[in-house]
Amino acid sequence: MATGDTVLTRDSLFRRPEGLGIALTVPWYRSLWLSSVSSIAVSVEGRAVPGDDLRVELGERTFGIDELAGQWDVLWFIQDRLVVVVPLDDPPAEGQEVDVEVTVDLRLPYMQIAPQVYVTNHASNRRSLVASGAPR
Repeated sequence: MATGDTVLTRDSLFRRPEGLGIALTVPWYRSLWLSSVSSIAVSVEGRAVPGDDLRVELGERTFGIDELAGQWDVLWFIQDRLVVVVPLDDPPAEGQEVDVEVTVDLRLPYMQIAPQVYVTNHASNRRSLVASGAPR
């Protein structure tokens, strides 16, 4: 079973024109529908980023956090990286170490425990990462 320490990897953080990109791995042992993501929270250097400011990219598609629940036809495969785009007025320089914390809550659609109630996987990972110039 996957745990929170799998969300961020050594190469998860990279600069974007609007701030930062944070590439996430699925915090579970199998692929899930994007609608399984019930929330994503991000903190950079101890400051929480408002959820309304975040957007996510999977392949060529972009979504707001509030749009994920409706993406029942989009799979987040275990080999794919979901990129959370974090707007920052003053993004860190390339090579700078940045404290990042990401929390992803997943509803597990095949583990229903009551009508319309599903087991939740709460995965939180905090790491100091070096900002690269581009995603790897």
